[in-house]
Amino acid sequence: MSLVARSLFVAFLSTAAVCQLPSSRCSDLNTPMAQCPYSVSASARSGASSDAMGFITSDKFFQAPQPKHQGFRWGRALFESFMFLSIEQAYTVHMDYHWVTVENGVPFNHYWQDYTHSLSTWVHSGWNDGDPALYNYVGHPIQGALTSFIQIQNDPQGETQEFSNTREYWWSRFKATMWNAAYSTQWSIGPLSEVTVEKYGTAVRSPWNEDGSWPCTRPGHCLTGVGQVNLVMTPVGGFGWMLGEDLLDRYVARRVEGSTRNSFLIGFTRCALNPIRGGANILHGKPPWHRASRDAREVYMSSQARKRNSPVQYSR
Repeated sequence: MSLVARSLFVAFLSTAAVCQLPSSRCSDLNTPMAQCPYSVSASARSGASSDAMGFITSDKFFQAPQPKHQGFRWGRALFESFMFLSIEQAYTVHMDYHWVTVENGVPFNHYWQDYTHSLSTWVHSGWNDGDPALYNYVGHPIQGALTSFIQIQNDPQGETQEFSNTREYWWSRFKATMWNAAYSTQWSIGPLSEVTVEKYGTAVRSPWNEDGSWPCTRPGHCLTGVGQVNLVMTPVGGFGWMLGEDLLDRYVARRVEGSTRNSFLIGFTRCALNPIRGGANILHGKPPWHRASRDAREVYMSSQARKRNSPVQYSR
């Protein structure tokens, strides 16, 4: 090998070796470890020796642990959804105990026979289920929003998303709405639904009039307690409610956090603007004002730093 070729070969290897060293940015203790796969310890920076060429010869380099991908917490999400279902059904049993035990005083008596009859009634029931408009157009969207937040808080990629026009945000909320729709279907016509507990649409619970009187004496205008309204309003209305809380949390609650360190005011604002998220937080074992996406102290410090660094505007 000629002298020129050997010189070029040595120069190439030297350059490649230097490029493998940790950068000064990664040697800085203030740099997040997630951004630096390799770094150098403080003792190595302070006491490292160098060779004749000036390169560090200490071997005290270490590789930062890389975060592992976390999947959706299925067990926790199903448990929280079941807890919410139990609360709803407990209220249902309390309000309609007579109909729950109408068959010989036994709940779920003739379960399969009643369930198939209810499904047949539901198919031909039309839009209205006989519930007040407040239940169908406010209560069920609230139900949908809460089950959406259950999905969000158990999705490691979704729980840190705040309202923004990004693919990650909309994909996260789409998955939450799918969870909401699945829960809504189970609540309306599933094996542990209103129809199976309260026996809506069964032969033993005959239809009633639109004014609430019973039994129904107006053919063609009878109500059975089942209808298609909830299968539409729960996911659609829940999606809108969820977006509304995300908007208020992003543009109102965050502004409060950036202007004060009063923990009571911050917690009150978060709960007042996001009451349904607060309920989901409780099912998740967290305080209702909890936010996985941010810390109020960091928001405050960041806001104050921007104010200090912003140019002073002088008026003439």
